[in-house]
Amino acid sequence: MKTTRKKVTIRDVAQHAGVSYGTVSRYLNGNDHVSKDAAERVAAAIKELEYTPNRAAQSLAQQRTFTIALIIQVESNETIVQTSVSEAMTGANQTLGDAGYQMVTLIANSDESTERIAKLVRSDFADGYLLFSLSNDNSLANTFLNISRPVVRSEAGDRGDLPYPAVDFTNRDGQFNITRYLLDKGRTNLAYVCGPGYSPSAVNRLEGFKRAMGERFDERQVYYADDWEITSGEMAAVEFQPMLDHINGFVCANDNIAVGVINQLTRFGYHVPDDIAVTGFDDSPMAILANPKLTTVRQDSILHGQTMAELLLKMMRGEQVEDHYIKLLPTSIIERQSA
Repeated sequence: MKTTRKKVTIRDVAQHAGVSYGTVSRYLNGNDHVSKDAAERVAAAIKELEYTPNRAAQSLAQQRTFTIALIIQVESNETIVQTSVSEAMTGANQTLGDAGYQMVTLIANSDESTERIAKLVRSDFADGYLLFSLSNDNSLANTFLNISRPVVRSEAGDRGDLPYPAVDFTNRDGQFNITRYLLDKGRTNLAYVCGPGYSPSAVNRLEGFKRAMGERFDERQVYYADDWEITSGEMAAVEFQPMLDHINGFVCANDNIAVGVINQLTRFGYHVPDDIAVTGFDDSPMAILANPKLTTVRQDSILHGQTMAELLLKMMRGEQVEDHYIKLLPTSIIERQSA
């Protein structure tokens, strides 16, 4: 007859390691007040006895769920599969997993899903939140104003009432630098294809373009896209068709849009970059697949996710982070054939 093995308890671990119950408990909860010798003995006992902590009991005792929610707000479902999003998720998940937390991803792509997520947040189901691609003006952001859990945003927006720290890229500087790159090459009549207005990154990149253009900036040569997709770039080129004989460069808010511009310019019979130069932003795989390959602004999206997660973990440990703190990650120009 098969016998059921008795479940190993904390007291068994304590007895085996020759320490107190409290020492094992502190070790399991990550408390610093455990000597190196005791920690080594507890770790050895856990391994030898094959002890598995009761996460449910730990959660109740510590008021922790060991869960972090990454919430993505999208206007277009295609946003979810963009490289910048998937790589940031990968970086965050790895960092949180190494720290003993499980990351769950929630997608707000409709009014109904947004309300469901808001209810979950109000129920205090996670130990912390990473808000990715959150709109500047949205009720979802307001949900977090009334919770006690730490929150980190992926973009530096203009809403001063949101006290959460953010990790972002030097979007203004990145777009400023690549615009200057074109101007220095003699491409002085530039059109700009802006990302969707709900995105803080799109707004910041447009500001960088304006600053670089200075007195040359012409609002009539700005196209405001509804999303970040290739079709928006194609539509922009169509919109500018009557002006294409005078435009000698397109600065685009991301790589997908830039590829769309190149595709449509080619259909119109223009050669990139001989007739019109085109630049992107992100340095996604699309930049290499483009024909010609894209000159673009590089951002490290895996680092973005990792840095967001590290900042959140710091806050969860009780370390002080100033309200409205912004960590800016660097960008750089990658020169290829399109400009």
